Amino acid sequence: MHGARSIVQTPCGPIAVGRRGGRLVADWLVAGADAPFCAEHDAEARALAEAIRASFAGNPAALAGIATGAGTDFQRRVWNACRAIPAGETRTYGWIAEQIGGGHAVCRAVGQALRRNPLPIVVPCHRVVASAGLGGYAGDRDGELAEIKRKLLLFESAAATVKC
Repeated sequence: MHGARSIVQTPCGPIAVGRRGGRLVADWLVAGADAPFCAEHDAEARALAEAIRASFAGNPAALAGIATGAGTDFQRRVWNACRAIPAGETRTYGWIAEQIGGGHAVCRAVGQALRRNPLPIVVPCHRVVASAGLGGYAGDRDGELAEIKRKLLLFESAAATVKC
């Protein structure tokens, strides 16, 4: 915790954990981003920050107990399908659409649901790619957030190849 801010330094960039409008969020701190407020006594936010740290330290299971966050029924179905994608792997928007029973017709809605994901890393929407390329990340196709997506995929791919 940094006063009223909880910033987690990751190999892919800093992510801030806190609340916006009472909802738990984790926001990548890119240029111009304002970190969400995090009260000192917010145990849920502290637990999320610690789970993110543990995940990047090599324990992706640390995120399993964290709920997906507040959203519509459709968004939660998309987010839960996204959580089924193993680290180091990717799936397409069409794959997510098929998993939730919507077929190809709902691919755009899947993308919008992922764009509204309040808890990246917990809901690893960076693992969802377009059928013809990387696709966007939090609505960004070419900027800092898209670069974070690339870094996350490389980080997970490298971690998946490490064998003990």
